[in-house]
Amino acid sequence: MLVRELITAMDRWDKAGIWAYSLNTLRLLFPENERAMLKALARHERAGLITHVARGLYVNPRARSMPPDALNALVPFLRPWDFNYLSLESALSEAGWISQIPSRLTMMTTGRSQTFETPYGTLEFVHTAQRPDKLRSDLIFDARRELAVATPARALRDLKRVGRNLDLVTLHGNQNAPTHTH
Repeated sequence: MLVRELITAMDRWDKAGIWAYSLNTLRLLFPENERAMLKALARHERAGLITHVARGLYVNPRARSMPPDALNALVPFLRPWDFNYLSLESALSEAGWISQIPSRLTMMTTGRSQTFETPYGTLEFVHTAQRPDKLRSDLIFDARRELAVATPARALRDLKRVGRNLDLVTLHGNQNAPTHTH
């Protein structure tokens, strides 16, 4: 994979609104042997042409189509087959129920628990056995972020369920109010 080929392809994808790529997508677009491709990606990453975000996920750092909040936008790329929603400390902080701003974005997921350290911040997925159809009434879809967000009451229940620290939580009147004002 030559520098010119990568830049041309990423610029074309950027115009189509594509700014993140799985390793499998890159394999399809640049059919060469695995070892050579991984070496080329590492070389291009060192040169700043592409950013390795997580295992099997790359981002075009020059992409104009990259959303301003790249960390939120990475959720569907990191967990495409799972149901995910913003909850725990992140949702409670947005609602003003925790005065501190969390050091990470906290998501509940039907997938396994895992933390991703990315160049855009830390993204923590915490497993829930709750069925998505049972959660819908406690979630608000944030169209700007294209992400479901827990109501403060749901986020508090999630926080208790997973055994997180409740010391910083300050309860407010309407526990089902949206956690954001966008």
